[in-house]
Amino acid sequence: MFIMTKNAKNSFFSPSKIVFYMLSLVIFYFAVHYMAKLKDIKTLLLEMNPVWLFLAVAAQIFTYVFNAFILKVLLDKDTKEMPLRVLVKISVVVLFVNQALPTGGISGNGYVFNQLVKRQIDALRAFSVLVLESVGYYIAFLGSILFFFCWYAIEHTPMNRIIVYTSIVGFAFYCFLLLIMAVLSNWRTWRTILRRLNRYPKIKRYIKKINLPGLTKGKQGIWKMFLNNKKGTFMVIAIQCCIIFFDALTVYAILKGFHVALPAHVIIFGLLLSLVIGALPISPGSLIAYESAMTYYFTVLGAPVHAALIVTLIFRFLTFWLPIPVGLFLYRNLQHDSNIQ
Repeated sequence: MFIMTKNAKNSFFSPSKIVFYMLSLVIFYFAVHYMAKLKDIKTLLLEMNPVWLFLAVAAQIFTYVFNAFILKVLLDKDTKEMPLRVLVKISVVVLFVNQALPTGGISGNGYVFNQLVKRQIDALRAFSVLVLESVGYYIAFLGSILFFFCWYAIEHTPMNRIIVYTSIVGFAFYCFLLLIMAVLSNWRTWRTILRRLNRYPKIKRYIKKINLPGLTKGKQGIWKMFLNNKKGTFMVIAIQCCIIFFDALTVYAILKGFHVALPAHVIIFGLLLSLVIGALPISPGSLIAYESAMTYYFTVLGAPVHAALIVTLIFRFLTFWLPIPVGLFLYRNLQHDSNIQ
């Protein structure tokens, strides 16, 4: 008769395993409800010009590589023990987690923190990396959507109300996330949170395991983190802008692959509006909401309805459906590597 030991039970129900089970359930949900779409996507990919398809895929690969560069820049000397290939793996899983559980990037940050701490990166250092990475993305996104909304406002009179409302919601949402990050980066906030969580034995053990109490030792907020990493923060903002550019390049390549022309600034603005919907915690993966929104925005901005549908299907395949099995595999792979260490 097989008897499960206490350690085996703890391992089976560890936080990382629970996350893995949750993601597996989410993927099963996707597969059951949306598998039929993959047949349409396969047909469209075969009809697409191979050169532009290659460019679209390459652009998406660069988004993962550039996300890895962000970690490399912020970790600086600590990356000697973390090869670029490991950082690329982490970046793939992070983008996968952020899309599967949309929370404006917060869901992926917890995973990154756990991975860095498991690889012997100091908790305070790991937390600083996450804060600056998130702040860099929020600033890049806020600057981009404000710039392209102004462009849209100058060219279109009257403006589409839904586009205006989406822009306002997106700007407010990312400002809110920026405020949340500023609050969470304060060591006093963590001291209060940890004091309350320590009342629960199981949570207390996990907190001690990943060295969360170390977050209260640095006594530095978001402003001090910025002052101590000015060059790195500006580089992160620039890299985040490049990642938005590569996503826009993916959309551009898809359109060109089907001989549809659309101005670059329109493509970027349509993408930014779609990313706003994708970041909101509406549904797992923002399914249905994201597809409907992206099709609508590109149609309103001047793309033919059939082209908008094609862009949505293929873009979501390259940025969401395709990374699902890859992200899940790398999630387990990284978990295994960190356990060995």
